Amino acid sequence: MPRLLCAMALFATAATAACHKDAGPTGVRLKQVHDGLNSAGFKTDDFKKTDSSHFSAQNCEAGALSGLDTVICEFGSPEAVMLGKKAGEAWVAQATTGVVLANGNTLLYLADRGKADPNGQTIHKITKAYSGIH
Repeated sequence: MPRLLCAMALFATAATAACHKDAGPTGVRLKQVHDGLNSAGFKTDDFKKTDSSHFSAQNCEAGALSGLDTVICEFGSPEAVMLGKKAGEAWVAQATTGVVLANGNTLLYLADRGKADPNGQTIHKITKAYSGIH
């Protein structure tokens, strides 16, 4: 499992660099994330607002995507995104596998606490969909 987590972290880092420069001056927002994930077949209808202070964010929503614990947060600045990434890495570290991925002014946190995705395929599909949101 440590190899899978390392591979996911490497993928997330590469995807973050690729997406961050395309996000534009205002960046990706929560609504765009919902629309993009829904378009890719992942339903975010049951997501609820959650405490955003834990992630140093302006707004956060939590729910499940294909059995994975998921939090999506929106930030006001690139500096806040970096603080949120550190908090998210601590949140994900409590799971068997997971990832923290930035796209513009948002961060996606995925954690497989219930071992719903033993081979990482679902995490890969979700991160791919998230990375494609502009």
